[in-house]
Amino acid sequence: MAATRWLYATVDFIREKAQVTVLMPNGDHRVTAVESEDEAFTVIAQMGSEGWELTGAEQQVRTRVLIEATYTDFRRLWFKKPIDG
Repeated sequence: MAATRWLYATVDFIREKAQVTVLMPNGDHRVTAVESEDEAFTVIAQMGSEGWELTGAEQQVRTRVLIEATYTDFRRLWFKKPIDG
C-alpha cells in the first residue's frame, strides 16, 4: 500500500486580519489575504467541506519584521488534505 501524500495549508491570524497559505509541493505557494477574522472563519469552514483537516495550532508565533528588531506575534492554524492520485 502506498503512503498517503498530503497537501498542507496555514491560516495566520495577524491582528484583525488573516492570511491563508496553501503550501504547494512545487514551491509555488498560494497566498490569499483575508480582510477580517469573520471572513477567515468562513474560509476555514469552506476548507473543511473540501476535505481539509485541522492538524495543529500555535497560539503565538513570533516573527521578525524585515531586518528591523521588531517582532509581530500571530496565531497559526495548520491544515492538511490528502492529495488525490
